[in-house]
Amino acid sequence: MKRVVAALITLTFAFPHSAVAMGSGDKYQDLQTGVTYVVYKPTNTLKLPPLNFEVRPCRLFPKKDQYLLAGFGGMDQGIALVETSAQFNCTGVDNPQPLGTVKINGITAKLGIYCATKCSASTFVQHGGEISYVTPKTKTLASTYIRLGTQGGFTVDQLIAFAKGLKPVNGKS
Repeated sequence: MKRVVAALITLTFAFPHSAVAMGSGDKYQDLQTGVTYVVYKPTNTLKLPPLNFEVRPCRLFPKKDQYLLAGFGGMDQGIALVETSAQFNCTGVDNPQPLGTVKINGITAKLGIYCATKCSASTFVQHGGEISYVTPKTKTLASTYIRLGTQGGFTVDQLIAFAKGLKPVNGKS
C-alpha cells in the first residue's frame, strides 16, 4: 500500500507538467469544464510546492470522465491528491490498515495507515497513509471520490488540514 502512494508520488515527477489545456490559466478550473464531477482545488498545501498536475484517462471505465492526479512536496516527503468521479472510481480501491474515521468539512472520511501489521496513529509519520472520502453531488455535478496519500513525513493532523483546504472550483460544495 505504501508502494502505491510512493508510485503515485513518483509518477507525479515523471510527468511534471501534463494537464488539459482549456485556457483559463487555472488548471483545476480547466479540468472542471471537461468532467461531470465536482473538481476540488487545494487552498492549504502546507506550503508544499506543486509537483505536477496530471489529467489521466479512466482505464477502469473507458469513455468515462478523466481523473486528476496532483502531487505536492518532494520525492521523499510528498502528498498525492487523486480526484475522480465517485460513480466511476478510475483509481480503484487501496487497502490501508484502518485507523477509523475523521470529519473533513462535515463529511466522514476513512483514515488509513500504510503498515503491514497493526499500527496506530502515532506511527503515521513513519509509515504514511491516506484519507479517502466521497463529496456530495451538486445540482449540476456528480459526487467526487477524493484520496489524499502520503508516503510518510506528515502527521494525521497535517493531512487533515490539507484535506479541509480542498475547495470546489465552482464555488459550491
